[in-house]
Amino acid sequence: MPHQVTVTGKLGPNRDATATVVQNVTRIDLDMNDKVMQVYQDTSSYKEFDFGPATTLTCTITAGNFAFVIS
Repeated sequence: MPHQVTVTGKLGPNRDATATVVQNVTRIDLDMNDKVMQVYQDTSSYKEFDFGPATTLTCTITAGNFAFVIS
């Protein structure tokens, strides 16, 4: 069952995401070496969020939906 993910963090240089909602999420990958989180909407489409400058990565589950906050 696909989920909805809400992310606050960096999309890239000078590109902030504030409470960005990503629908139909099927998978999330955390790449610790490159410090990025990839949020997949299907097998080939994903959005990438940078957590390199962050000090906190939080995941909360509310009513079956996941919220990720990178700050």
